[in-house]
Formats: sequence, structure tokens, C-alpha cells
Amino acid sequence: MNSKFSDEKFIENVERYTANPFFLKEDVERLIGVVAEKGKEEEFEELIFTSKYVCGLIRIVKNSTGVPEVNSIEHIKEDLNENIKKGIEQIRGIISANDGKEKDYFEKTFLTPTTQSFNNLYQLFSDLEAIKKYVNYLKRLS
Repeated sequence: MNSKFSDEKFIENVERYTANPFFLKEDVERLIGVVAEKGKEEEFEELIFTSKYVCGLIRIVKNSTGVPEVNSIEHIKEDLNENIKKGIEQIRGIISANDGKEKDYFEKTFLTPTTQSFNNLYQLFSDLEAIKKYVNYLKRLS
């Protein structure tokens, strides 16, 4: 299947638009490859939305100590945890149709309950947030 995300210049265009290089460019390209190959574009759209939301919540939690308007940090943390779980399930849904090697790679790198996997997952969410920002920009142009 041909995906709008699989254009060979897509990642380059996202990086240029956001003025930031991807943390995990090769992993994003692998994920996009699965999306294009297995026809998971709709699921990817949902994942990039969730990723943008998660990154926004993380920024709120990090900056909440100096913001008097943030009264219910516990509620925000609960929402963050729920959406991290949702993002993990969305990744699993995308990679589930792929072979064992690719699934194993994503499980080990992003989805195991370790500090390193969580850091990788956050970087992946950050890269996917950049994609969502770029996709939103493209939508505004059309």
C-alpha cells in the first residue's frame, strides 16, 4: 500500500519543518515502513495524535510546579499514564501484523518495562509528535 507517510522525503520534510532532527529516525522509518506495508495508516494517524497529547501532558507535568493554574496534577498524571498505555497499545496494533523479528524489536526497544525502554518510548513519542505537527501544517495548507 502506498502511504502518504512513506514518501522518501517525508521524514526530511518533518525535520525541516520542526527545525529539529529526529531522536530515533531509523525507528520511525521502520514504523512507517510497517504502516505502509500493512495498510495501517489510520492507526498511525491515531498514534501520532496520542503521541502529541502525551508529549503535551509531559510538558505540563514537568512545568507544573511553577504554574499556579495547575491545581490537579494528580489528574494530569492519571491522564498521562492512561495515554501512555494507549500509545503502547497503538504501537502494538501497528506492529502486530508484521513478522516476529520486527515485533520483537519494537517490544524490546520500546515496550518492555525498563527505564531504557521508557526513555526510548518517550523519544519515539516526541518524534511522532513532530510528525503530527507537520501533518497538521499540511492540512492547513490544503
